Amino acid sequence: MDKAPGAIPGPSLFGPQNLYSKAPASPAWEPPEPPDRMTIASQFELGRPVLSFEVFPPKREGDVEALYRVFDQLAPLKPDYISVTYGAGGSNVGQHFEITKRLIQLGITPLPHFTCVGQSRDQIRAQLDRLREVGVKNILALRGDPPKGAERFEPHPDGFAYANELVTFIRGHYDFCVGAAFYPEKHPEASDPDTDLAHLKAKVDAGADFLNSQFFFDNQAYFDFAARARAAGIKVPLVPGILPVGSAKFFNRDFGVRVPPALRDGFQGDDAADREFGLAYAADQCRDLLAGGVPGLHLYIMNHAETARRLWKALGRG
Repeated sequence: MDKAPGAIPGPSLFGPQNLYSKAPASPAWEPPEPPDRMTIASQFELGRPVLSFEVFPPKREGDVEALYRVFDQLAPLKPDYISVTYGAGGSNVGQHFEITKRLIQLGITPLPHFTCVGQSRDQIRAQLDRLREVGVKNILALRGDPPKGAERFEPHPDGFAYANELVTFIRGHYDFCVGAAFYPEKHPEASDPDTDLAHLKAKVDAGADFLNSQFFFDNQAYFDFAARARAAGIKVPLVPGILPVGSAKFFNRDFGVRVPPALRDGFQGDDAADREFGLAYAADQCRDLLAGGVPGLHLYIMNHAETARRLWKALGRG
């Protein structure tokens, strides 16, 4: 398996064998500043990896207390920020706002996702005003996925069709720090990698301060993409997104990402053992990426605090 540039031999995080590659201990890390003092963009200037989690709102409104309990368990880990997704098709807007407020109350920097789905410019502005008033300083600007049952994305008649248009709008009316998203192995709707990269460049040119990636399982895909992005003039931080997988069933769906044999063949059908294997693989991915000089890590923890704690400890943060 290809190794990331700069990787050198070192012990595995979860046992004697490193399942992804050999990499040294990750760089020193200090807890972040309180959320009212620093934007996410400015954290990348501190000379250390910026580490974050991503969570999603519960499908049923009454389950939000379970997510708040997860926040209580994540707070002692002192992540640099926690991003909060929208519901499918941009649903759960009100709940999304309340969840964001809860993070601020806990002293955690929130990164609310913000999409164009089904919203006019006036509606977008009203929501952004509300987020600004409650103290939000960072926004992840996305086009968003089509609502459930829709075959393709259809922009609101007075809305935006592309994420770069949303970034431009936010930049023109607010002083938010703006993040955007990228796919190391191409957005599924893009016709080819070059077109996909051009769309990403448009988001950066519109004012995106940093970019978080879709998950991937082959680190070389990230490093290859980063080289292409730099050659195209994209200079903002490119943050890799890592998802621990707990079962081979995850791969029954095609996510458009490469799955190395070492990962696919490592699951044995035992639930507990497979969860351990998936965590070990993700942790070794993280170490390998840090060894290659990435600006941070964005961890898709699927609302599982224990996953976050295990990875944090493995990376020397706990």
